[in-house]
Amino acid sequence: MTAQDIINWFSTHPNLILAYFITLIILSLIGLLLVNESNYKSPINYVYTGIIYAITIPGLLSFILLLYSFFFLKTNLLQVDLLMYFTPIVAMIITLVIVNKTVPMSKIPGFNRLSGLFILVIITFIITYILQRMFFGVFFIGKFQYLILFFIILLISLKFAWNKITR
Repeated sequence: MTAQDIINWFSTHPNLILAYFITLIILSLIGLLLVNESNYKSPINYVYTGIIYAITIPGLLSFILLLYSFFFLKTNLLQVDLLMYFTPIVAMIITLVIVNKTVPMSKIPGFNRLSGLFILVIITFIITYILQRMFFGVFFIGKFQYLILFFIILLISLKFAWNKITR
């Protein structure tokens, strides 16, 4: 079974995707009604952690898949399955906004690591894309200062992301 087979299977079963993301959005809306900072105690923070991870991991994977399809495969975004590619991203944004209105993200256990993972994945994607598109003649034709600047920016970004992950 390939990744494309999994995508095709989910595309033929859209009710599973919708049920999963609607359930997570409803759980976050219930939390918006019932939870505030004063009653945000031990069992509730683990429920919020579960909701955050359950919505963010598919959203991040869908975002990576969308970027990969657009930039590397040159797929026309008008021809992709809306439910498969965009529903997880939209549901992730909606759920994160609702949860952030309920409780500050800094109080959710593990969210700093998750945001660091976001940054690290985005940086890795950018590095991969740049390396794919980069003309390696920069040593001979381009200015050496641009290469050093690119390296310093990359190093600082990766250090920032790694610090957020390992906190």
